[in-house]
Amino acid sequence: MNNQPYPNQGNYTPQTPPPYQPGGAYNAVGANAPYQPYQSRNILYCDDGKYRWIYEMNMMKNPTLLITIFKVLGLSFFIAWAIIVLIGLLNGTDGKTIWGITKVMLIICVVFIPLTFIAYLIVAAKNGKKYVVLFEMDEHGVLHRQLRKNVKRDKAFAWLTVLAGLAAGNVGAASAGFVAATHDSLYSDFGGVRSVKVNRKWNTIKVNELLNKNQVYAADEDFDFVSQFIISHCPRVSNI
Repeated sequence: MNNQPYPNQGNYTPQTPPPYQPGGAYNAVGANAPYQPYQSRNILYCDDGKYRWIYEMNMMKNPTLLITIFKVLGLSFFIAWAIIVLIGLLNGTDGKTIWGITKVMLIICVVFIPLTFIAYLIVAAKNGKKYVVLFEMDEHGVLHRQLRKNVKRDKAFAWLTVLAGLAAGNVGAASAGFVAATHDSLYSDFGGVRSVKVNRKWNTIKVNELLNKNQVYAADEDFDFVSQFIISHCPRVSNI
């Protein structure tokens, strides 16, 4: 896993506030003190009140994505099996036929496991074994944007600093350019989050809504801040 900080590029130079103290308040002195945002070599606090950072995951060393893919496939097969069995029971299908259907589904699952793993290795190779993500987070939620495979991380961080520098003004053009460099995105509204699962070993924070499962990644040095920020802003989450 590459937790090295990205070089600061572009014309924007972020101001560095006092460091965040894990487990402490976000304001350094009292509730009425001026807000002192967290900021590190990896995370930028922008004038629009959003934290932005880019995380690069080594797909060969961190199995989080692969495990998630297997979970999704497993759930899909289970739902398909359950629907077929239910229809069969409603139509009076006997137990022997139901068991035959179950065995066929199990065989298909067994066949799909190595095929899925091979497909994962191919995708990882095409992406240079890296999964690069842009995160935007404020008190309302967190956005997960996957960067396209042809976007280099240094160029992406340069765009990020431009966005940060223009956040208080007109960011339309810069935002459009950055969005064009992204692929899939997923937003989690903290108000709807039902659970937060923290996996420090894999630098992963799972942010779970009823029908929306998001994953947030942060470097070792930023992990405490990001995880505590998310948990403290999710009113339905009382524990991990």
